[in-house]
Amino acid sequence: MAPSLSYKLSAVLSGHSSDARALAAQGNDLLVSGSHDGTGRIWKREGPNEFAQDNVLVGHKGAVRVVTIVPPTTDSPNGLVATGGADNVICLWDPTDFAQPAMKLTGHSGSISALAASCDGKTIVSGSWDSTAKVWVDGVCTHTLVGHQHTVWAVLVLDDGSVITGSADKSICLWVNGQIKQTFSGHTDCVRALALLPGGNRFASASNDTTVRIWSMDGKCQAVLHGHSSFIYALSVLPDGAIVSGGEDRTARVWKDGKLAHTIFVPSTSVWDIAALDNGDIACGTSDGLVRIFTRDKARAASAGDAVHFAEANAAFMMSKKTIQDFHPSMVRERDQLSSPGETNEQVIFVRSGSFVEVYQWEQDSGKWIQVGQVSDAAGQAAKKKFDGKEYDYVFDVDIQEGAPPLKLPFNATENPYTAAQKFLEKNGLSLEHLDTVADFITKNADGVTLGDSQQQSYADPFTGGSRYVPNQAANSSGAAGGYGDPFTGGNRYVPSGGGGGGGSASTDYVPPSEYVLSKQGNVSAIIKKLTEFNFLIAQDAAASPMAFEDAQMQSIKSMEALSDASFVVTEDMYKSLLHAALKWPKDKRFPALDLLRLVIVFSRLPALSQPEGKSLVECVGEAAGIFELPPNALAKQDEINLMMGVRALSNAFATKEGGDLVWADHAKIIEALEDSWMKTTNKNLVTAVSNLYLNLAIAATKKNDDDGGLNILSAASRFLNVTNSADAQLRLVNVFGVLSTKFQLCKDSARILGDTTIVILGINGGSDAVKDAAKQVGTFLSA
Repeated sequence: MAPSLSYKLSAVLSGHSSDARALAAQGNDLLVSGSHDGTGRIWKREGPNEFAQDNVLVGHKGAVRVVTIVPPTTDSPNGLVATGGADNVICLWDPTDFAQPAMKLTGHSGSISALAASCDGKTIVSGSWDSTAKVWVDGVCTHTLVGHQHTVWAVLVLDDGSVITGSADKSICLWVNGQIKQTFSGHTDCVRALALLPGGNRFASASNDTTVRIWSMDGKCQAVLHGHSSFIYALSVLPDGAIVSGGEDRTARVWKDGKLAHTIFVPSTSVWDIAALDNGDIACGTSDGLVRIFTRDKARAASAGDAVHFAEANAAFMMSKKTIQDFHPSMVRERDQLSSPGETNEQVIFVRSGSFVEVYQWEQDSGKWIQVGQVSDAAGQAAKKKFDGKEYDYVFDVDIQEGAPPLKLPFNATENPYTAAQKFLEKNGLSLEHLDTVADFITKNADGVTLGDSQQQSYADPFTGGSRYVPNQAANSSGAAGGYGDPFTGGNRYVPSGGGGGGGSASTDYVPPSEYVLSKQGNVSAIIKKLTEFNFLIAQDAAASPMAFEDAQMQSIKSMEALSDASFVVTEDMYKSLLHAALKWPKDKRFPALDLLRLVIVFSRLPALSQPEGKSLVECVGEAAGIFELPPNALAKQDEINLMMGVRALSNAFATKEGGDLVWADHAKIIEALEDSWMKTTNKNLVTAVSNLYLNLAIAATKKNDDDGGLNILSAASRFLNVTNSADAQLRLVNVFGVLSTKFQLCKDSARILGDTTIVILGINGGSDAVKDAAKQVGTFLSA
């Protein structure tokens, strides 16, 4: 049977509850996937166009970012499955027993971002957010490859044992015996993927700069492949040597002999990873949590029902012209073009359809144009219109009152509709309560101007997806609200302090905060009194009594009542006694110890310098407060309180250089752990504490001159800002945008995508005057 001229859907693998981030294939019949939902999954073929989930791998605390299959060895005759997670751990799984990892590889201090195995199965190489790669032989790290300045996103192992790494610092390095032998330069943005080509003497790389490059091992770039219109995240190689790439433009593309041979559209924002099967089929892991397999073999094509469903989803998928390479309104054709055949197989054309432009791909097998999407912001108008001496794409007539002349509403397609609506209402003395109505009018009448991607999804850093087109919505009511006193004794005898700083009206020209916001206030006497009370209760409990303070420890705690005195010195014994309560006491009695620890961190360098039992300050606080082990659903009250105290303690670590350095070194891990914490609580103080930590991290990014880290913080802050109605949190998060955007152009560009609409709305409907002032000024700066 002759193969299809185009790739067709073969199977859809559904099971993950979040982005299908990582893929690996073995032969024709087995796939391994990893997801932001924290699981790996094993899929086995059950028919020509059917795969079934065979096992779920649960071993990571956080997202599973990368997977690979390790070939069999004498010690592991069945081979291994390797998964790398946001918890900095690599899990190795025996295919005969997926109940728990057979081994865990630890050593990285950042999320695992790349994995590869040698052909003989003896060597595994990992890359990490910590800017290093590690070489593991028989489970032992033999080399740590230090040389990259940012995240190592891709790794390869060559037959001779040498290693190739690609990094967010835009460079590619060839390593021999732990040393850099060759550097490959040419990409102008992060290098995201690598693939070894047949013969072993060339490899391909892919980048956020939208190109695929072909390299010889001596450092020469042999070809640059252009075709993608956004970030490229993945590469794989088909059995015939063709290269497959996938990325942010919702396509997988097949390259043959240096030319684009096939383009596969998927109804999802991103193609995160790609795996080539031995039979030439292509598996794609996408941001909607699905794994889709495509084939040119008609015998493996999907059922008619699945094919129709896929076609309908593709046809309805909204895309922005920003994701279409070199798009221009002149490319849009009239509908009668669909009655003429395409010039080449898989040719793509744009066809006008009312206020939308539809995207069609010519399918030579069927002799039909197949709709593969809609462009919401492409219709445009041919001629500019003048109003008040300026040119605009549109000048609408708005009837406000019967019998009165209509008001003119000017608008440019590049303008934010909410900004235009606000200007219109203020200029004409109309109430801002009509803001949503006017913005909606603009959106509906300005040929589908894009306010944001219609797919409601959320993602990690520009190097894990954070700079994509994501929803920019007004804050809703799902944020935090309400506070509490002492939940165990009631009344006002001891209430954990609100902490954090406030904010006032900013000046006309936005000046970002440059000093860390610390939580220094607290009634030390009341905290110690509560510690004494809890210690008594613990001592009376037969099961818990061994954890009670000894007399010397209790005296150390009581002596800290003079903590705020300039001459007071925190001793090692005092700190160890405090950590004893924070780490060993029952969870429902830890909060006063954590509260006192928060203050000690401000007034003493000792917590940052000390490493009791080999644990850093971040590790101690994280363990005591449960920061790195948050439950997947709503937080219990005691967990809310402990988490709030722990987050405040991490914010206060910036009071000293040593403490700030420790928190910054683990900032990616902390942000990952706190993801969505604001959605799991109704505790106003916890929400404020998390937003305050984000602000301090943003300030730290500017002091460290780390735009990579800044983008990661910005991405998390945008998701937080879109859902919180806490005025205190809004103020801090708006300032996160301001702090990072005024320092880094890359962050400013991303901020315009991630939060422009939200900030405009907060400038009008923010939770306080301070929020409104800050949002207006940050919004003005972003639009400049």
